[in-house]
Amino acid sequence: MLRSLMISQGIISLFIVINLFVPQEYYNIIMPAYFIVFMAFVFLSTMKRYRGGSDTKEVVSGKKILTIKQEEATSLQMKDQELISELKPLLKVSMTSIISLVFVLIWFYAVYPGLIQPYFNASGDMMARVLGLLLLYEIPAVMSFTMQIGSRKLIKKYVNVLRTMEVYTTGVIGNPGFTLKFPIQGYSVRFCPSRSFVEFVKLEGGVEIIFRIYASDAERLAEVISRYGKVKVDKIA
Repeated sequence: MLRSLMISQGIISLFIVINLFVPQEYYNIIMPAYFIVFMAFVFLSTMKRYRGGSDTKEVVSGKKILTIKQEEATSLQMKDQELISELKPLLKVSMTSIISLVFVLIWFYAVYPGLIQPYFNASGDMMARVLGLLLLYEIPAVMSFTMQIGSRKLIKKYVNVLRTMEVYTTGVIGNPGFTLKFPIQGYSVRFCPSRSFVEFVKLEGGVEIIFRIYASDAERLAEVISRYGKVKVDKIA
């Protein structure tokens, strides 16, 4: 979170400098550019937080033992009624993100140009312009980080449902975005026979981040992971 905060402040400083020294006729280009850059940064930092490792080359160098195809995983996933309740908190966070996005758009294109900008530009003072630009760019940043902090309170468990998985003697590769080398470190592994899934779990910032794969023979998958991953697989109801 601290690193993200520092990067966002660097982006804001860059765009303040651009605003101060680029002619006003380019203002309508700078605003959308900032919006795109900042939202891309927020999206990428969020995705990075909830992704697995990236040791793909090392994993695929081993012998492939087992493959879980998308048709198999999706079919079992659709039968899992409990999954819906697990994903409800994520829906709430998504709605919060949409609301904050609407707020930012209103701020950029209605509130700031109509109410804030004329006040600071009227004096013609450089310090006043800097303060005005700080308000322009810091408000969305504050909104974004407040949303991130709030989402941590809303979400205690973040479930990433994988569409496919390949198990090698050297690790596992799940789609989308999950790679884990053997022996397994930093993750616990759980197996649920009644719901036919195996999941990899890690704790980060008080949030339980889960990478789950549904499989018709989940018990065999758990045994293979336990054997080659040299990890205890906990059986859950």
